[in-house]
Amino acid sequence: MKNICIGLFEGETLPESLAAFKDVKLDLEFGKITTIHTLNQLDCEKVVVVGLGDGKKNIKEAFSKVEADDYLVYATENTAYAAGFGLVYGAYSYKDTKVYDLESDDFKDEFEKGKTVARIVNHAREMSDMPANFLTPDHLVDEAKLVAEKYDMEIEVLAQDDLEEIGAGALLAVNQGSDRPCFMVVIRYDGGKQDEDYTALVGKGLTYDAGGYNIKSNMHGMKYDMCGAANMLCALELLAELKVEKNVVCVLPITENKINGHGFVDGDVITSLSGKTIEVTNTDAEGRLILADALTMAQKLGASRVIDMATLTGACVRALGSTYTGIFSNDDSFYLPFLGASKATKEQIWRLPVDEYFHSELKCSKVADLINSKTLGGNASLAAAFLEEFIEEGTKWIHLDIAGTSDKDEVATGVMIETIVHFLENECK
Repeated sequence: MKNICIGLFEGETLPESLAAFKDVKLDLEFGKITTIHTLNQLDCEKVVVVGLGDGKKNIKEAFSKVEADDYLVYATENTAYAAGFGLVYGAYSYKDTKVYDLESDDFKDEFEKGKTVARIVNHAREMSDMPANFLTPDHLVDEAKLVAEKYDMEIEVLAQDDLEEIGAGALLAVNQGSDRPCFMVVIRYDGGKQDEDYTALVGKGLTYDAGGYNIKSNMHGMKYDMCGAANMLCALELLAELKVEKNVVCVLPITENKINGHGFVDGDVITSLSGKTIEVTNTDAEGRLILADALTMAQKLGASRVIDMATLTGACVRALGSTYTGIFSNDDSFYLPFLGASKATKEQIWRLPVDEYFHSELKCSKVADLINSKTLGGNASLAAAFLEEFIEEGTKWIHLDIAGTSDKDEVATGVMIETIVHFLENECK
């Protein structure tokens, strides 16, 4: 028989079926694990009790601390989803596939949903954790094709020639320093009504970022510069798996930012897909360039709401650390329900300003409409303002800067996938 796992809040006791162990001292402080060895009193070796504290913290995290094993899970209405999610999410670092069953059918659906969400979040983590010589731009495109094929979604892959033809000059400029081609992937999920507007999910897909000619002094962890794309692809995958009734288009600009004899340099002027010209003032501010073309593409495809996600700025890490994702928005009616979704999933966000001051700082070029970077306090807001320059009037927009939250201890987190799907499933009107 499988071992037993049960989560208990402070003040709770073991259920009657485990009454034989009622005298065992349990530590129900959040995240504490009490292991009870059954000594043949049950048909399993051990009962693992997860301390859930006072219920104010994210109890999925408590379940994720359980050592990977096969478990029969005792859960309640309040813990079933979290148990399914946490156990699968926490087992990610283990190579063996683990099996988890629920003791009762009462909350089976929520338990299975939690497992499903964690499984797809783990897919994003797997892609992000791959070394950059394995997850090359064409491999990331292949991952997108597999997701589209699995759910019978329409996919278009714009390759080098296609991007040149439509004038995606910002993405192409970043790609100049790479020996590998760039792509823009577009996947449509038609889960809503035929006349319903599209929400766009746009993710930065830099499979490696060396900084270009503004070369980075430390490139450790730069394989994670595609977490935005991986997370948005898997958000789309989860929407399709859960059959969420929304129309969504996912746009992924994919390339490397490396150095060769053709690389773009400071002072170059490039013409973006929107027609706006950009003076390159820093080749390491490349994420906002490829996103500019992707944001324009999303709106050309009819999206009236846009969410983009990117490991965009070190400034956001310095401001918010590794706990909070930076969020920027041009519309409170879009932002506030998203905030509600983040509170429901307990993925923490913090709103940062993006206003005319930052926009004005981008308009100092004598040869182009915009510069792409400037030495300035508040550089996370400056980068967000650059992106907003490519948001058309009337389009609702959210930008998520996950530079600090995309990975933890050199393991990808799959951050914000759960919140985005919860938002589109429950909050977004």
